Amino acid sequence: MITKDEGSENNQLMVRSQKIKPWMLKKELLVLYYGVRDPRSGIWPKLIALLSVFYLLSPLDLIPDFIPFFGWLDDLVLVPLLLNLSIKLLPDNIREESLSKATGSLKKFKGLATIVIVLLAGLLLYFLARPLLNNR
Repeated sequence: MITKDEGSENNQLMVRSQKIKPWMLKKELLVLYYGVRDPRSGIWPKLIALLSVFYLLSPLDLIPDFIPFFGWLDDLVLVPLLLNLSIKLLPDNIREESLSKATGSLKKFKGLATIVIVLLAGLLLYFLARPLLNNR
C-alpha cells in the first residue's frame, strides 16, 4: 500500500523525469544552479551547463543572430536542450535536494519580487505626479 508521502515522492520523481517546460524555466534554472554548486555533482553536468551559458552569451552561433527569426531559433532550441541534459546528468539525490532548495528560494523570491514591484510602481507614480503637483 502506498502512503501519501510515498505517493508524493513517486509523483515528484515522475515530474522530474519530464522535459523542461517554458513555465518551469525559473525553477529549473534554480535546480541547476544548486545542483552544479554541489561538490558531489560530477564534472559533466557542470561542463554542459557552462557550455550552454557560453553558447547563449557567445557571438559565435550555428546560425548568426542577424538572420531574422532563425538566428534566435538555434538559441531557443539548443540552450534549453543543453540545460535539460545537464539537469538529467545530476545524481538523483543531488537533483532532489536542489529541487527542495529551489522551491524554498522561489517562495522567498516571490515575496521579494512583490516588494520590488510595489516600490517601483510607487516611484513611477511619484515621478509621474511630481510635475503635476509642482504646477499648482
